[in-house]
Amino acid sequence: MTKRSSIRNILLASILGNAAICGLKIAGGVLSGSTVLLADGSDSLLNVASGTVAYTFRTKSEKPPDSKHHYGHSLLEVYGSLLILALMVFILSFIAFIAIDKLKHNLIEPIDPIGIPFAVASLVLNLAMLMLLRTFGRESTIANVEARHISLDVVEGILSLSGVSLGVYVSAMYDVAVTFVLLALVAFFVARTFHELRASIIAESPSEEVIKVLESTLASVDGVRGIHNLRIRQAGKKIFADVHLEVDRRLTVKEAHRICDEAERMLKQKLSNIDIIIHIEPEGEECSQYA
Repeated sequence: MTKRSSIRNILLASILGNAAICGLKIAGGVLSGSTVLLADGSDSLLNVASGTVAYTFRTKSEKPPDSKHHYGHSLLEVYGSLLILALMVFILSFIAFIAIDKLKHNLIEPIDPIGIPFAVASLVLNLAMLMLLRTFGRESTIANVEARHISLDVVEGILSLSGVSLGVYVSAMYDVAVTFVLLALVAFFVARTFHELRASIIAESPSEEVIKVLESTLASVDGVRGIHNLRIRQAGKKIFADVHLEVDRRLTVKEAHRICDEAERMLKQKLSNIDIIIHIEPEGEECSQYA
């Protein structure tokens, strides 16, 4: 099985897992009268939708470059991630409505203990899904966003279990109170993830560490006399760069081309996700970056 198909299968498993978790939480909420389980179940229902978005855009992002997309389709993963965040904002508003409406109309009622085993089962499933995404989805932007989303669900699951348990054995008010804690967590997740996606949206350069690896690798290539006009940007997990390399002016075109091939080969060994264009110049005749 290829790495790409493996990530698609993991995302598909995430969709099915979220569907099972959604069913457990909503069933537990209905049977026990727990607001926090119903709200958490609604969030899981949205997870099914966001997982579907992740699966769809991961597949599309793997398409090779074409006449209209010369740099490929890697940014589709970022677009899909933004859609997931938009769906998260929707569920944030929905959960807020449930909690506020219950307080406003004084609908706080005793919680049935039957909600506890449903909360435990859904938490166990969430933990299994998180381990799956963390282990096999590291090289995919959208799989990482889903993993962070699931990690939030694990925290939500722990809070839900706490809220239901306290609602059963202490006071039903705890069940509603935990709902507001969930609101804050979801809001934090949305803000943090959007900030991280910002780098890909505005074509920001990767980390200084990556740039240093690129520069040192090019400088170590036999025949390279100088490096300048390096431009580099990151789109999802893909890195695009172009650079001017100075070589001995007495080299033939074939010899200069060999240096380019060697530079690309060495870079691929260090940065497997890089797509670089190399311009060769005679030593001492640096061209303008914008020529």
